[in-house]
Amino acid sequence: MGNAWADTPLPNNDAVRIRAIVETESARAGTQAVQFGMWVGRQEVVTMALGNSMTTVPATTNMHYRIGGITWMFQATLLLMLAEQGRIRLDDTIDRWYPKLLSADKVTIRMLVANTAGYLDYVDDKTFLRDVPANPFRSFTPDELIAYSVQGGLMGYAPGTSQKYSHTECIMLTQVIEKATGQSIKSLYEINILGPVGLRDTQFPLDQEIQAPVLHSYIEDRGFYEDATFHNPSWAGGGALTSNLHDLGKWGHVFGSGQLLSAASFREMIASSAGRGQNQADRYFAYGFIYSNGWLVQNPDINGYSGGFAYNLATGVTIVVAATKRPSPAIDPAAIQILREVVKYLTPATPLNF
Repeated sequence: MGNAWADTPLPNNDAVRIRAIVETESARAGTQAVQFGMWVGRQEVVTMALGNSMTTVPATTNMHYRIGGITWMFQATLLLMLAEQGRIRLDDTIDRWYPKLLSADKVTIRMLVANTAGYLDYVDDKTFLRDVPANPFRSFTPDELIAYSVQGGLMGYAPGTSQKYSHTECIMLTQVIEKATGQSIKSLYEINILGPVGLRDTQFPLDQEIQAPVLHSYIEDRGFYEDATFHNPSWAGGGALTSNLHDLGKWGHVFGSGQLLSAASFREMIASSAGRGQNQADRYFAYGFIYSNGWLVQNPDINGYSGGFAYNLATGVTIVVAATKRPSPAIDPAAIQILREVVKYLTPATPLNF
């Protein structure tokens, strides 16, 4: 389908001014490197790279990096495509695949994608927070990650009664998709999305590798500044896609205009969840992303990569930001701050409100 809403002119769209905002905010945050791109529909407005990937290696716009939570936008789209194909039923409970899991007989697939199932987020577990920095190259299995969430035998709330972002539910959804279809998530992405859309620079790696050329990332999580580029990303569950600026710019138009989905499925994906949890009419969590004043947004932060991804329903604008950091940065994560300032300039009446 095409997005009939994306026909509103941008109040502001001067590429020189946009570049200046990105440069100013990048310097203010204390970034090591920044990639930035903006498109209206399929038309590129500006792409740029600032700083260095490594000491003597300038950052470039074709460098690849981990996109973290932006993966959930791919995941939600894939899930709804599979539902349209009749391969998954969104109202099935997950006890079919997880018969012994806490509350599985009350949790549906639809609840997982909406993050309304009530599973505690394992990234808040004290043991998990100790285990990850203890060995940043450790490979976590999905079952190990889910176990952190349910080990206490408690849910955050009764399934379907509230909403809260949960990595646990995202990784459960990845596992359910694989079990229900009998195919790997890697294969499903390649067949249904990456191949048809022509996203040649987007991959689902099975280890910690990133395709060359690579934007290097840095962290201070262990008390010293270190290169975290090849730290194992398995702790993030299924949010393991790697990509680059140009592929994500192409994806923005496809995703935000609902090209891979029926009109009904696209409406469901972006539908309001106001009244659940902290969600409001102008700011809520939809299927794998935040709706904020007409923008569809993700702001991942994984292994030293901070990201910002936004699509504006009214204007068809896609913005993509990736940032890495210097030691002791003034603002961390930086990418979402850069994104906020650019959006504030582009659509001053509808800034990001989170």
